[in-house]
Amino acid sequence: MKSLKASKLRFISAKATNTRLMGVVGIVVKWEDEAERAIAQIFHLDYEVYGIDGFYHLTLPSDHELKSLILAVTGGLGGAFVDITFREMVYLLKTAHEVDPNSIEAHVDFDAYLETFLNWKSDLLDDEITKLYKKINPEIKSAYHAINYLLMRIVGKDIESTRVLLKNHNALDDYKELDAPYTLIKNTMTLIKEDDAIEKYKVEALIDFEHKYKLLLYEVDVEKHTHLILNFLQLDELVMSSIEAAFNLNKPEFILVSQINDEFFERRFAENNPEMMKQNYYQGNLYIEFNADNNHVAQNPYYLNGDIYAMYFFSRSGQLLISSFLKENLEMIDEMLINGHVYNESLQFICELKTDDPVVYAYINSNYETIFDYLSQN
Repeated sequence: MKSLKASKLRFISAKATNTRLMGVVGIVVKWEDEAERAIAQIFHLDYEVYGIDGFYHLTLPSDHELKSLILAVTGGLGGAFVDITFREMVYLLKTAHEVDPNSIEAHVDFDAYLETFLNWKSDLLDDEITKLYKKINPEIKSAYHAINYLLMRIVGKDIESTRVLLKNHNALDDYKELDAPYTLIKNTMTLIKEDDAIEKYKVEALIDFEHKYKLLLYEVDVEKHTHLILNFLQLDELVMSSIEAAFNLNKPEFILVSQINDEFFERRFAENNPEMMKQNYYQGNLYIEFNADNNHVAQNPYYLNGDIYAMYFFSRSGQLLISSFLKENLEMIDEMLINGHVYNESLQFICELKTDDPVVYAYINSNYETIFDYLSQN
């Protein structure tokens, strides 16, 4: 087995999330030190901007401690874990490090392993890299699925990972590369031609662009029976204002509004949901619950926020807002609160709202004390 000479650790096993086409991967590595103590390391890797942007080192962790931390680091990625070899782990860490070589400086615990890490050699051959990518990516089930993933990776300037999507590895030869990584906000596909073997789509990709937005227009050929990309041609690009983009992104939001009667409710909520992403605002704390999978990438149109199951905002005014873009999600949460007697013990239900376009984020970033104050003025 491979060993970390400087830190005296012996490699036991590693697993990674099958989310490489999302541009992020979580890795859990198990080691053993000289005293035969169990060591666990958890990484969060970003292949667009941030590199190795999460690193945690645990010695003799309890099952609960390890599980909670894994959920906190990787729970929002929407993927399942697959086993990887030591050499595959090294490749994933090294390629993430190349995205931002300075990213490891933010992790104090990493200093003890830095010399050994820098001495590791990434020696996977091309066919081994392709095999790894197939392992750490989901099965592509449709043309929509393939095109959305392709656009996400191209817009994020992460073209290396697209090798599993391409039938013709020269399909991107004429692609006009963006000057920096951007985010695919929405993608709409229209079938314009097909025969027994090929589907041709017109694609409209809305991306963030500096302080505005840009609409990128493409033509994409997909092989029917494999869903592999055959050809990819950029047709045009249009810069859009925020107002134009907002019209493009409109969709209804469903909101439950409650008053919090238990001052310890948020603390228990956070402890019971370590996988949720927490964001702090002047107006309160937001917890984002993501879907357990990335099936939203197979949808047409694709929305960036399609991976959000629900958002929970604990306001300074004592309100709890629970919002979702799918009414059925909110109905399931409401039923769970009823069955768990949460309304009886911790919350007082006020009302349910539906808006024609998203408002919760705008309210959170406003100076209004309650959601009702915000809605009455907007």
